[in-house]
Amino acid sequence: MANKSNILYISYLGMSEAIPKSQVLPYLLRLSEYYKIHLLSFEKKELIRNNHDEFKNVERQLKEKKITWHRLRYHKNPRIISSFFDIFIGTVYAFYIVIRYRVSMVHARSNVPIGIGFILKIFTRIKLLYDRRGIMAKDHIEHSAWKEEGWLYRLAIYFENIAIKKSDTIVVLSEKMNIYLKDNLKNNNLITTIPCCIDINKFQYNQAARAELRNKLGLGQKFILAYSGSVGTYNLLDEMFDFFKVLRVFIPDSHFLILTQNKDVVSDSLLKRGDINKTEVTLMSAAGDDMPLYLSVADAALAFRRDSPTAIAASPTKLGEYLACGLPVISMSKIGDVAEILAANKIGIAIDSYNEDEYKKAISGLIFLFKEEKALSQRCRKFAEDFFSLERGVSLYRQIYDCLTKR
Repeated sequence: MANKSNILYISYLGMSEAIPKSQVLPYLLRLSEYYKIHLLSFEKKELIRNNHDEFKNVERQLKEKKITWHRLRYHKNPRIISSFFDIFIGTVYAFYIVIRYRVSMVHARSNVPIGIGFILKIFTRIKLLYDRRGIMAKDHIEHSAWKEEGWLYRLAIYFENIAIKKSDTIVVLSEKMNIYLKDNLKNNNLITTIPCCIDINKFQYNQAARAELRNKLGLGQKFILAYSGSVGTYNLLDEMFDFFKVLRVFIPDSHFLILTQNKDVVSDSLLKRGDINKTEVTLMSAAGDDMPLYLSVADAALAFRRDSPTAIAASPTKLGEYLACGLPVISMSKIGDVAEILAANKIGIAIDSYNEDEYKKAISGLIFLFKEEKALSQRCRKFAEDFFSLERGVSLYRQIYDCLTKR
């Protein structure tokens, strides 16, 4: 392209953090082939200091793709005030970028960035894309201990409603959230569903490595249930262990493979429970590049998370990763579009609640699916290629970018 449109992408997360590494950088690196990208992120000093090599690696990748990286410091304290301060500083700096580089579109990822984008929209002629990752007010009840119907909650509801109306287009992670917004909006915003996508070429089933690694880990021919990602109250570690206990009744030679950076949390939980033998669990902190290899060892995977009002807006990245590695998934039905995806494509089982009866039904359904053996794995992979591929996600964003920058 001779004359690329200038796009400002705003992220409140730092680029060396886990979510941006999987859900921001891969998109931007590819979109930079078609647009001149300016990235504005809020970086945490301690993370830069503790992950200096990773930070420099991100800097190198962005520079190679000619993405201009503008960095501001993230402020954590005092609570609430610090967020407003970051919005103020971010807005001033974003104004400079918009005017200096003649930016035609702002891509605001989540809550603080949409606050900045909203102000820019009022005072400039930019087009605004609101990349809505959840439900603003309810997210803060869940994560920031806001009181429902408190003044902060009411303020967030009010602001999000006007931000939605002010945006030229909105991206959501699930069709359920898309329908929810269309039912509640009183204008004609373009709303596009783009789930959390993955690099399909990176996440692949590896038969040769599977056998070798199983032997190395001493797992032989066991039935291996996998979970990858963070653990804690949000991702329901106790419920996953409860499920595994029931699984062992149906399939006695089962083993639980947990891939997480929170190994201490898992070890403490096992110690407190005392009803699961440590030899039945393999706990590893696999690096990102090694994750596909370790997932290839497994036979099925879990995607449990807390049932909450924000769940309908979610699209677990791990879902695409599991399926790309050929793993059928057991998940909570109220997470985004997961139930419909699993049922319609026969690639897993969704449960309605976390209890023993639901676990038994899910395991029975899983055993039935496994009668298809190789066909099941191929079906999982094929759906991931068609629905969760990074190429599809980039293509959908390109359609939006082209639509907004050519108006």
